[in-house]
Amino acid sequence: MSGPLVLAIDIGTSSVRASVYDARMKALRAARVKYLWPVRTDGRVETAAARLEAIVKRTVDEALAGYRRPIHAVGIAAFWHSLLAVGADGRPLTPVLPWSDLRADRESERLREELQESSVHRRTGCRLHPSYWPARLQWFRRHEPRVFERAHRWVSFPELLERHWLARDGVSISQASGTGLMLQDTCVWDPRMLRACGISAAELSPIVDLDDAAELSPRLKRRWPSLSRARWLPAAGDGALNNVGAECTTRTRAAVMIGTSGAMRVLWEPRAGERVRTRFGLWRYRLDAKRVVAGGALSNGGNVREWILGLVGNGDPGVERRAEAMPPDSHGLTLLPFFAGTRSPDYLVHATATLTGLTLATRPEHLLRAGMEAVGYRFAAILDELRHTVQVREFVAAGGALERSAAWTQIISDIIGRPIRLSAPAELTSRGAAMIAFEQLGVSPPDLGTLDSGHVAQPDAGRGRVYAAARKRQASLMKNVRSLKAEV
Repeated sequence: MSGPLVLAIDIGTSSVRASVYDARMKALRAARVKYLWPVRTDGRVETAAARLEAIVKRTVDEALAGYRRPIHAVGIAAFWHSLLAVGADGRPLTPVLPWSDLRADRESERLREELQESSVHRRTGCRLHPSYWPARLQWFRRHEPRVFERAHRWVSFPELLERHWLARDGVSISQASGTGLMLQDTCVWDPRMLRACGISAAELSPIVDLDDAAELSPRLKRRWPSLSRARWLPAAGDGALNNVGAECTTRTRAAVMIGTSGAMRVLWEPRAGERVRTRFGLWRYRLDAKRVVAGGALSNGGNVREWILGLVGNGDPGVERRAEAMPPDSHGLTLLPFFAGTRSPDYLVHATATLTGLTLATRPEHLLRAGMEAVGYRFAAILDELRHTVQVREFVAAGGALERSAAWTQIISDIIGRPIRLSAPAELTSRGAAMIAFEQLGVSPPDLGTLDSGHVAQPDAGRGRVYAAARKRQASLMKNVRSLKAEV
């Protein structure tokens, strides 16, 4: 067998995957290692960089065990928004903070008082939210001033990995675009945001594009001989690569993803001279200098389902089946599914889950069904914002939770009133990383035709009307809860 091979590494927030692909996009080898983030009651979510790096190494070890064929390129997908500080010696001064760390909620509120958030959003594509770097940098500046002063660089986790493994001194446009510090139109650091954060551009990595080639260190070449001549691409945002893997790379096709969290994204290459702008409820990032990705992210997706099942479903395998078979909104419940706060489109830092309508007749399957529908209503809110930027005609289900649950896909299709196609291949983010690696090698993957092979959930108008009324009920509850909290 001849032809180039690539290794795709997918660093997610619940697992790390490593897969070897050939140019037909067939996975020849694959490994996956799951892990958990320690969560504290004060909103902190963090883990040691050394622990996460060891997990990535272990995953690559398992994928390449006994493998001797030379691999030509490595594409990396990594979760957006991670942050840690490193000293002058390159060693971490802080743990790794993922997007779900909310310790900087008060700092984001202060920034909104000091800065014009709409202007920040137009420039950087990001709101002033604790998931982004500005609020987090302010948190360290205020609560850990010694760390803030000692910090030589503020980096994302994949940057640290690439420094250790490749001696690369740079951050991809894609990862930089999710920090809240990059000017989206020119792909350079925003001087006004740097001043507001109390740092200089020298304390951040140079921004590079996906053509910035690097090779492994001699030590790691001995560990992984098949990678000794591989070209390593800078790590890109996992959401953008999920779109690539789902073949959602035009402005008329959106990826709908539910993993631990959820997202609705559109990725496209703007026309020459086009100025891309998004509504205030959406974010705007990049895959590279050419391609923009816009959409909304839900902090609550598959984690809502897992939380409810953990609470009421243990020992009863029929709960999911009964929930999926229920008529729309037949449970009498209204749920704000904000177990992990909320991002798009409302960006309510202190949002918590709220449930009304409980009676003695409420069953476990009612709770589960209400949770699935509640997440669907949040996708509808994102679509309301997204249609002002692009006119999406096709939707593709691009997340593990939807691949496993045709019923959930159908619920979302009925709620948004659009067909949703279940994408046939699994591990779409890993697949997208491989496709971009082949692109950098000058190899065009074959026309896989995967969008013609998946099941299509067609919306039902009758169910849609039921959901529309239920969605209004959720919006009313949300308004009432916000008013109540404002009074308190």
